[in-house]
Amino acid sequence: MRMPRWSAAAAAALLLTSLAACAGDSGNGDDGKTGGFKIALIPGVANDAYYGSVACGVQAAAKATNSTVEVQAPKSFSPTDQIPILQAVIAKKPDVIIIAPTDSKALYAPLKQATAQGIKVVLVDTTLEDPSIAEAEVSSDNIEAGKTAAAKLVELLDGKSGSVLTVNLSAGVTTTDDRFKGFAEGLKAAPTLKDLGQQYSNNSVQTASSIVSSTVAAHPDLVGIFSTAAFNTEGAVAALRAIKDNNVTIVGFDANPPGVKQIQDGEVAAQVVLKPYDEGVAAGEQAINALTGKPVTKKISTGAVVATKDNLNTPEVQKYLYSFTCPAA
Repeated sequence: MRMPRWSAAAAAALLLTSLAACAGDSGNGDDGKTGGFKIALIPGVANDAYYGSVACGVQAAAKATNSTVEVQAPKSFSPTDQIPILQAVIAKKPDVIIIAPTDSKALYAPLKQATAQGIKVVLVDTTLEDPSIAEAEVSSDNIEAGKTAAAKLVELLDGKSGSVLTVNLSAGVTTTDDRFKGFAEGLKAAPTLKDLGQQYSNNSVQTASSIVSSTVAAHPDLVGIFSTAAFNTEGAVAALRAIKDNNVTIVGFDANPPGVKQIQDGEVAAQVVLKPYDEGVAAGEQAINALTGKPVTKKISTGAVVATKDNLNTPEVQKYLYSFTCPAA
């Protein structure tokens, strides 16, 4: 899950994306339909190229059955903004809703209402505390990705001693909670590094910047920062730039264009790159399997790669950088 700002044009493209194919009547798969389904995709937030890549993947999967995809995204990563969109989508009675819940508890009740009306639900990127109402969950293995981030930071610090801070998003977001769990576990492999634990930015650049500034002042031995999401990284970069501190190494989670530029500019040493396009394809495939009565894989995890200045332009990394532009069929 990534949450950066993006252009109004890109936002409009994401919000209005529709893969128009065969018209077909609505159905939930029980009437023998094999295609022409109405798929609603509700990402975690608009203006985010990560979810643009998810949408591209869902569309690619939908194309195989001449199904349509309507994307509606909240303006902020919060249940307050997402739930009204979900309720409006339910009223349109799509065949399936693919959603990235912005809260593991708050989205349960409205999604339960959807399933009670015969609408199937697939979770993508984030999940619910009780995912039993969903046909499938598709997400990155965020615990493993957090461990990968820790290993990269330890490698980059190359035996240095000092403190390490995690700037997290907010409690209750399954993806970033898992990233911190994995990172904290992975950091135990470096006894010379002191884990200062996590502080929450609540998805605010300004709060993240303040957290980093105050931590640098309180812990002059700070050598590393782990950021679980894009706004956190932006705030950390701004704080270190303001105090002209080049001695702190940042490892983040952001393969959106701003995150790529942070690597190119040398402000971030590494970014963990997830595979949202693969998530979207898998979520779309499982949704269609559920609608057509085919076997459904209940839980699917996708992997990650690490981008640095050295490997940024390699095909292995380039194909996973987040984008609103869908790859050619």
